[in-house]
Amino acid sequence: MSDIKNPAEADRNVDQIRDILFGGQMRDYERRFVELDQRLATDMARLQEAQNEQLKRLERRLDEQFEKLTQQLRKEVQDRTSAVDDLESRVQQAARTARSEINAGIDALQHELAATDERLRAALTELEAALARRAGELDASLARSSGDLRAEKVGREDLAALMTEVALRLKGHFDLPGAK
Repeated sequence: MSDIKNPAEADRNVDQIRDILFGGQMRDYERRFVELDQRLATDMARLQEAQNEQLKRLERRLDEQFEKLTQQLRKEVQDRTSAVDDLESRVQQAARTARSEINAGIDALQHELAATDERLRAALTELEAALARRAGELDASLARSSGDLRAEKVGREDLAALMTEVALRLKGHFDLPGAK
């Protein structure tokens, strides 16, 4: 081995020895590795294709479900919007009905109040007239009674003369003009 001058040549010699000893097995292993690599590549391609197909089916199914849920959501939103609009319409109608009933009640009360006010004013006028008549009658009656009392009343001087006459008669000092 002293003939070997360069390390590259030494490596080549080692490779030749290795090839002689293990060459057949190495080629067999090499061939098997190539076949295994091809099978793995083929299986990997088939597996990838199957997985891609499965993913596509899953995507289609998800898209269908998503579209179905979207349609259900739209219908639900539409139904709820319709229900809200219907409820709003009924509330507005109820408010209009209540407002018209309240206004009718207010009008009826105003008419009734006006009629009652008119009746009370007429009754008050009638009472005032009756009171004025009665006051007039009482004034006239009082004036008549006063006149009658004055006519029937004895004046002070007449009363004084009468008392004097009574006193004189009691004393016996008064003689009647036609008694002698």
